[in-house]
Amino acid sequence: MTKNLNKNDLDLLSSIGISRPEIDSQVEFINSNKKEKIFTLSRPCLTNDGILSSDEINNMGPIDDMDMDSISRFIPASGSSTRMFDFNNVNDTFFNDIKFLPLFSLVSSYCKIKDVDLSQILIEKDLEQLKDILLSEKKMNLGNFPKAMLPFHLLNDIVVTPMEEIIFYSLGDIINSSLFFTVQKADEEAILKTLKNSILLKDINFEDFVKFSYQDSSTNSLCFDTNNDIVRNDNGDIHTHPSGHGALLSNLNQVGSDYVFINNIDNISPKTRLLRYEISKILYNVAANTKKKFDMILKTFIERNYALLRPSIDSIIGSMPGKIKEETIEKKVDIIIDMLNKPIRVCGVVQDEDSKGGKPFWVFDGNSESVQIVEEFQVNMKDRNQKAIWKSGVYFNPVEMICSLKDFRGIKFDLFEFAENSLKMKVEKNIFGKKSTFIERPGLWNGCMHYWHTTFVEIPKACFTPVKNFGDLFLPIHRT
Repeated sequence: MTKNLNKNDLDLLSSIGISRPEIDSQVEFINSNKKEKIFTLSRPCLTNDGILSSDEINNMGPIDDMDMDSISRFIPASGSSTRMFDFNNVNDTFFNDIKFLPLFSLVSSYCKIKDVDLSQILIEKDLEQLKDILLSEKKMNLGNFPKAMLPFHLLNDIVVTPMEEIIFYSLGDIINSSLFFTVQKADEEAILKTLKNSILLKDINFEDFVKFSYQDSSTNSLCFDTNNDIVRNDNGDIHTHPSGHGALLSNLNQVGSDYVFINNIDNISPKTRLLRYEISKILYNVAANTKKKFDMILKTFIERNYALLRPSIDSIIGSMPGKIKEETIEKKVDIIIDMLNKPIRVCGVVQDEDSKGGKPFWVFDGNSESVQIVEEFQVNMKDRNQKAIWKSGVYFNPVEMICSLKDFRGIKFDLFEFAENSLKMKVEKNIFGKKSTFIERPGLWNGCMHYWHTTFVEIPKACFTPVKNFGDLFLPIHRT
């Protein structure tokens, strides 16, 4: 039963696409004692065991005969800057160094307009007053800025945001189609204004190839407080919360390109542009070679000439579990077609230096092993063996990947058919001053891609330059 819901509540939820069955499903999951589904780790992915070696990559010939419709980029950019402003590690040099951040131009302009003596604040090292200016809702309110619109770098002596920078770099990129940014609908007008007034983009018709989409409100989650009551806004309406980047599977599903790169909005630096371009070429070449190989096999197997297929079947099945080897030839063909006819992703991984996020592992699901990007919360850390395997992982996923989204006939896959929805999880967060719980969907590159064909490729650590906190912008890789 759904608790404390009236007709107006149901009408409101229906208006944003959340149906009664979906409401009941969320309530049941929140109220259940079921724990989130966890993985059973077999071993970490290593070179020649889940991660392609440089020799394997070099032996792949360049793809020059692919009949491509397009290559595009898909960049989740709907996140706010909430976590960007952590002042816990501020030291005495901070009040001098902040002047060299592109972000400082915003602060300086605001203080000048409001007749605030910023220089005195810095001299006195008044952190509380500076934080108030930056984060107060009635002042700069930068914590609620779209992260994509915060000044990150100086490019050609121009202060630029990561979105401007990515658009500018796309002109010399491997992509030949569109840039897809997911944004909050409420932010789109301000984003467009920034881009149209951008000095960096003044000679670029970005509207010809930059596309925006929104996280669908129908994917939002209901929130529940510690009394298991539904959390409401001040006006009494039900509050729904975005359910994580896994909700963007719908947006990715609408992209019609043959190949789509996926990147984070905050992993960018003017000093790594050429390196990132070379990595993109490598990842594309691996993806295109893999697809070409799979398409050739599938086009042959779909004809089901079993006599001619037998040598190929024996070769492919040879590395699979024994029970599959005992199946009829017809069943083996079905298995191979099912195994190969799925979306492809090629993920760059870097040497891990205690980074927070997903790592590549071999995972056993009770029937077979597959390579997956695994988050720490998906592992039973109370199990010594599982904890030891997790600790032995030496690679990290920086979200540098390319996806092939069409089958061997050129028909777009329905990506929802290849997701593992049981990998959703309960999340706790402070909402309106209350400790609240809601459901987060399986991650876009985790559970949403669980049944894809995945290949990991080691890429240079130098291309991983995230800006998770504004203090990261002090690092040399972000200074020009």
